[in-house]
Amino acid sequence: MKAVLEQVAIAEQDSIRAFRYSKKVFDAPWHFHPEYELTLILRSAGIRYVGNNISDFNEGDLVLLGSNLPHCWKNVDDKTGPSESLVIQWRQEIISHLPIFDQIHELMHRAQRGLFIHPKDRSEIASRMHAVTDCAGVEQYLGFVELLDYIASHAHYDYIAGASYSYDGTSATTNRLEVVQSYVKTHFKEKIKLADIADKLSMSEQSFSRFFSKTMNKPFFVFLNEYRVNISSRLILETDLQMAEIAYQCGYESLPFFYKQFKKFKGYTPLEFRKMYRRI
Repeated sequence: MKAVLEQVAIAEQDSIRAFRYSKKVFDAPWHFHPEYELTLILRSAGIRYVGNNISDFNEGDLVLLGSNLPHCWKNVDDKTGPSESLVIQWRQEIISHLPIFDQIHELMHRAQRGLFIHPKDRSEIASRMHAVTDCAGVEQYLGFVELLDYIASHAHYDYIAGASYSYDGTSATTNRLEVVQSYVKTHFKEKIKLADIADKLSMSEQSFSRFFSKTMNKPFFVFLNEYRVNISSRLILETDLQMAEIAYQCGYESLPFFYKQFKKFKGYTPLEFRKMYRRI
């Protein structure tokens, strides 16, 4: 996908932009902007891209994103239903550099890799986000600062993008990644060869492999297996299909290899994953 520079519409008289997004599907392109962003998924499910990370998302997904970090949420198909999120965006300079804000500045620094906030902390944060969205002016700003302070001092989270991830933002890079990710979305159920994608980009296999590894900090086939595993995790939770059928639908010809890749990225075997989450 092409990372597009988004112009965030924060009026000069306002400190932040807080709004509810609601459409049939999440259709925003892979994009970035100087503003920080806190996004809570209210309805929908699919695949979330942040930097060089690809993960599945569900209702309740809550992430904090740093300045100019490429990101987007994509539905796998149009059958997901309405897609809604709560979004708060702000410029770095609205947080003072007084010592009392040191924790918030440290949080914003860590957000440069993207932060995935743990489920146990989401209820309180979601409540505070709704409150910020529903007011304006000084009341909104104070509620927003209290929200960030709460996240900085109470929330548990994991980094999303890799520690060495960086994005050059050039048009050549973004155009190539757009071709790669579109191709994977369309063909992940099939056997994908490096030559197939390299040919789409008019590159040699070796050149494409070096380009992708350098840009995404991971080999292409690691990225492909991440995508397939995230799609398979949705099928595991949302259907009663046998694991062999799920593996086949996600492009795996070998069931043992599917199990190996699933445990690598999820930390559980597919059967353990199904049993664990269906008990919740």
